[in-house]
Amino acid sequence: MFVLYGCAFLSFILSFIFFKLNKKDLGNTLITIALFLNPFGYDLVVYWINSITKDYWMTISIMYMLAGFFFALFMYFYNINPIYAFRYHSTKTRNHIKRKLKRK
Repeated sequence: MFVLYGCAFLSFILSFIFFKLNKKDLGNTLITIALFLNPFGYDLVVYWINSITKDYWMTISIMYMLAGFFFALFMYFYNINPIYAFRYHSTKTRNHIKRKLKRK
């Protein structure tokens, strides 16, 4: 199992390096491999946290907080403002629906 973690970590590191070198195709391939290998350890993490907390709902809450934390890190590192992104996509969707309704 640790081999999978090592391969996922190595793929993450290499994808970061290739993105910095503007080799996006190779970077995308490596990040895809890393994201595929990473969830294989999810069951071990849940088991480990559950053995510490002895409570299923606390374990699931911790896992959701971890997911939210990593999602927030993603938005931070890619300079994504969630308010502007939501406003942009909701306006774009609203305009698309208006155009569809006008055609009918």
